[in-house]
Amino acid sequence: MRLRINAPAWDGGGSPEEEASCRKFRPTRDHDDFFGDGTGKETEAKHICNGTYTGRVCPIREQCLQFALVNNEHYGVWGGLRALERAYIRKFVKDKKDWSFDRAPTREDLEREWPDRIPPGYWEDAEQSEDDLLDAEDDGEDGGPGGDEEE
Repeated sequence: MRLRINAPAWDGGGSPEEEASCRKFRPTRDHDDFFGDGTGKETEAKHICNGTYTGRVCPIREQCLQFALVNNEHYGVWGGLRALERAYIRKFVKDKKDWSFDRAPTREDLEREWPDRIPPGYWEDAEQSEDDLLDAEDDGEDGGPGGDEEE
């Protein structure tokens, strides 16, 4: 099997400002935000990619998403989108030049087109995580997941 395009430079070419946000969050045997447990509940990874906690979108989010779309990645979070969201883009965005995070489907898009493909708890996980984030902001905490980030 051969990749259609190569992976982006996750290390940012040695520049910390250009390094992929996900590199600061190391998976363990029991927990992986980006590939989860196969239930499609990778909400924390979406928050890491999209800068929910830090206010800084991953500098290579678009390249990462492009890599996943072109190479047809079926699992995990890539470029801030889960597999079902990427499948929607691949099917309904015909012009490959328009494949981007800005073309991500809404909840309504997925429920209209693929109600039978949405796993149980898919939306509840996202709603619960957003509620947790708001609670953490109210408490004055950063709300972010653990990681190797320096303050």
